[in-house]
Amino acid sequence: MVVVLTTSRDASIRLRQFVNELELAIPNAVKVNRGRSGLIDIASVALGIGANYIVMFTSFHGNPSSIVLYRIREDSLIRLPYVITLGGVKLLRDLLPSRPILSKPASMVIVTQPGVQLALILSEVFEASLFYGNLDDYRNFESIMYIKPVRGECCEVSFIDGLTYAPRGPIIKVKRFKEVNAPGLVVKRLKA
Repeated sequence: MVVVLTTSRDASIRLRQFVNELELAIPNAVKVNRGRSGLIDIASVALGIGANYIVMFTSFHGNPSSIVLYRIREDSLIRLPYVITLGGVKLLRDLLPSRPILSKPASMVIVTQPGVQLALILSEVFEASLFYGNLDDYRNFESIMYIKPVRGECCEVSFIDGLTYAPRGPIIKVKRFKEVNAPGLVVKRLKA
């Protein structure tokens, strides 16, 4: 299945670059430019390409600041009850100014330590296999989303090439991940 990546309205250059890098790092991700389109318009496009989820990134002072997850149904758009606040990002172009051009990976796995709840959510949204353990044990996969617990914050998400261990996408510091004690909120009913 496909996952749609989009931004809030009037996205900054840095936020757009961040989403571009994520699209190249995640196998089944498709970026949809938001522009002045409403969320229902984005959901209609997502339904047309067979997506189950929309991952929307928002910004604060031009930097990516949070992630909002939506599940798409045939008749409605449901906001998932998670609050994901970002503490900062390092873009691939910041890490490797003369980076090689990588093709989009065909597959991705998620590797983390036990107890990182965000990993369960991301494995469902991006339809990636989830493994617990050491990163070295999964070198034979083309792309690895590595979720490392960080003291004082929630975790750090990085995208790594499984063969070379080179960075494949941005590094995302997740400041806070919280599940809100409410069922998914139906944002809009989609017209038939």
